[in-house]
Amino acid sequence: MHRKSTGRIETNRHTKQLGSRERVGRHSRKLAWGQVKSFVRPNWKIVLVLLFLPVGGSLLLSFRMKGAERWIFVGAFGASGPWLVAILIILWTGVGNTLMGLEGENYTAEVLRKFRIHGWFLVNGIKIKRTADIDHVLIGPAGLLVIESKWSHNPWPTSGQNKTFMTGALERAISQALRNRMDVEWRFKKDLAGITVKAVCVLWSSEYSESEPLWFEYRGVLVIFGPALNSWLKNLTEIALDEPGIERLLKVIEHQALSRDAYDVTQSGPPPRTIQKFILDSVVAPFIGFMLVVYAFVLVALAHQIWLFALALFFFALSGTAALRISYLRGVAIGLLLGDAASSLFLSAHLIRFLFR
Repeated sequence: MHRKSTGRIETNRHTKQLGSRERVGRHSRKLAWGQVKSFVRPNWKIVLVLLFLPVGGSLLLSFRMKGAERWIFVGAFGASGPWLVAILIILWTGVGNTLMGLEGENYTAEVLRKFRIHGWFLVNGIKIKRTADIDHVLIGPAGLLVIESKWSHNPWPTSGQNKTFMTGALERAISQALRNRMDVEWRFKKDLAGITVKAVCVLWSSEYSESEPLWFEYRGVLVIFGPALNSWLKNLTEIALDEPGIERLLKVIEHQALSRDAYDVTQSGPPPRTIQKFILDSVVAPFIGFMLVVYAFVLVALAHQIWLFALALFFFALSGTAALRISYLRGVAIGLLLGDAASSLFLSAHLIRFLFR
């Protein structure tokens, strides 16, 4: 039976944050954003056109529509711009493979995080060396696990069987897991005090063979296929660390992680945002702000008062400019200003059409 935590180990905000999603795949995120920036910088005009063409075209095409039909049409087309840009970037840069590698790390972290109730503590993205990080370190009753996560759209081979071109990828993953274990053993040599550090490599793929073992040992590394990770952890019954030992190791590893984080911030700034946070800040929040303006003007238009329309334009311009100074409202503020500008163009087009008809 798996032993549950008695809850005596003290945890704080930093301890919980060490196992958070924001720490997963920082290296992969850095690579992904580098690929995206290298494409966007020379092609920013194409990106802007694709981003705003759908909403601009929908405003022009909606002149003959009436009522709610017009604004449903504008909203549907307006949402297409960000997706067109995202598809273009993924196809053009090949960043999809990097993003899937990041998802492999997220899949592993999600499984590991569930074992907090069994007395395990997770640290994602800890750095020992200056240029490389370790995907996951798990500290618990069965000891200390150093875990490397890998993803491939091709099936992974088993040890000594099914020799394919993926065998080389497996060898590299194993070698990386061994290096990570060696780094942890070297850095925390005094604190480990004879505790065995287990190297684990978790393999994720779009397809698995039912004839292959769910986990096996290869070159001193335990290789586990992703879907079996939860079952394997539940089967760990050995007791290598008591709660004081777990707490002692957790503190020194937490100190290592936080000190390296602080150093990295001073050298290269804060870590890159997660894809989810980027989408929320750069797509969802601006879209909410934009549509808030659009539908507010729908209500204003019902009054058929041009002065009320002009007052609304001024109000949203002022509100958007003020909200830009608040970091967590910046995305919505950008949407407000873009919506205000689009509404100004829409009003101008109607006035021109009225004057020259």
